[in-house]
Amino acid sequence: MKKAIVIFLIIIIVLYLIPTVTGHIISYSNRTRISNIIRNNLDFLNGSIDNGSYKDALEINGIEDMLFFETDEGNTYIDYFISGFGIVPSGMYYGFYYHSVDEPTGFQGTNVKLAKDGQGWSWKESIGYNWYYTEKIEDHWYYYEAGF
Repeated sequence: MKKAIVIFLIIIIVLYLIPTVTGHIISYSNRTRISNIIRNNLDFLNGSIDNGSYKDALEINGIEDMLFFETDEGNTYIDYFISGFGIVPSGMYYGFYYHSVDEPTGFQGTNVKLAKDGQGWSWKESIGYNWYYTEKIEDHWYYYEAGF
């Protein structure tokens, strides 16, 4: 009987750890991939910003969509969507953004209070499951991941 309980507990622990570990692996993989997209195309990306031809970045392999926003403070925020999966309330979104004032900001330029978190900044909804993480890659260019 004790052996069955131990085996049952091990199975429960493994089932709990699989999504947690998988989430960290996916996050690391996306952060590395997106950092490489930014760094390998930095001159092209900066040129598209300087020329106001933001959609030119859609030519870069891996960029799926581009959205232009103006922040509450009137700054330029350009979101480059790379990948995502799931639907609310368990959707995940990965990408990067350009911010004209070279400061981290909330998802799609929203004004949220970001807290220092490791090498980046994060936000978590006080009531609910929504969260967001961003990390500076190059001047004005930031990686993001968000869960809603």
